[in-house]
Amino acid sequence: MGPVNAWLQPRSLFCIKKGYHHSARVLDFDDTPNKNEWQKEVYLLAKDLMAERNYQTVIDLGCGSAFKLIHYLGKYKTMGIEVEKTCSWLKEQYPDRDWQRFDKTDPSNLETDLLICSDVIEHIEKPDGLLDYIKVIDFKCMVISTPEREGIAGEKDFGPPENPFHFREWDASEFKNYISQYFDIEEQRIFSTNTVTQVIICKKRTL
Repeated sequence: MGPVNAWLQPRSLFCIKKGYHHSARVLDFDDTPNKNEWQKEVYLLAKDLMAERNYQTVIDLGCGSAFKLIHYLGKYKTMGIEVEKTCSWLKEQYPDRDWQRFDKTDPSNLETDLLICSDVIEHIEKPDGLLDYIKVIDFKCMVISTPEREGIAGEKDFGPPENPFHFREWDASEFKNYISQYFDIEEQRIFSTNTVTQVIICKKRTL
């Protein structure tokens, strides 16, 4: 176990191993300059799911520049949800598409076939709040991704993440355990392209 620094230990470990050092603060990340550099495999998977399941609507929560959303899923009815600054930029870039501000959108009013949350959760200080928000959305299937820590830094890594924009990173088993507290998992995949990305396909919990 790594040395425990109390300043870097949150009240909740979010299913990450004890002793892992979570970042106390991170830099704000601006994705608007990016296009197809990251998470391409996540959107190709989403594209396949849309076709295989005959879905027609998709919401991208934390869509960033939305280049991949438009490029790979543009033939469907799309909605992108982002923070204010990015949302304003998206409305200027793609005025014919539906863009919503995260802080102004009631998740109970959202309905979609596929929900995408691609490499967002590691940027969130309190990810329980993000998953509680998602849990209220009426969706048939969700694709949620995040970097896979062991593939990036090895199994002996105890953080904090080298990426200055990340509060924490999960290994595959930790992330599966965490997401399974909120949703029913169909499948988990690991992609090794320009980075190591883990993707979980899941659906709303049935009582």
